[in-house]
Amino acid sequence: MIGTELKKMLKDKWPFVISAICCAGFALYAFGCRPETKSLIHPNIKVDRSELNIEIDTLLAQYENRVADIERQEQLRKFIFEQTLVVAQGNTLNPAGIITALFAILGAGATADDVRLRRQRAKVPYYQPMKTEEA
Repeated sequence: MIGTELKKMLKDKWPFVISAICCAGFALYAFGCRPETKSLIHPNIKVDRSELNIEIDTLLAQYENRVADIERQEQLRKFIFEQTLVVAQGNTLNPAGIITALFAILGAGATADDVRLRRQRAKVPYYQPMKTEEA
């Protein structure tokens, strides 16, 4: 009884049934699956748009910090070179300048040592950025 009625309905309304099944499948796909891509920091993990934006912000912050570090090193190198030129030209040394240079070298060394110790405590190799919390 039910089988014959179902067969008759499917025979008469098969385009509607196929359309309904396709629409339901598309709706499940469209609303159920979020678009993902590989992470910039950890390529074996997939992330969505908001997580990717967080990773980009993190990488930009790391870039800015490293550029600032390079600029500090270049300034220190320039200062040492200028002091060497002053001595080579026969002028007297500037004691305040030498003390400033020594403290700058000491500060750079302390910063490098601090970064090395933090990475050792976190057990992060030097070639990988430190892990951030994932949402």
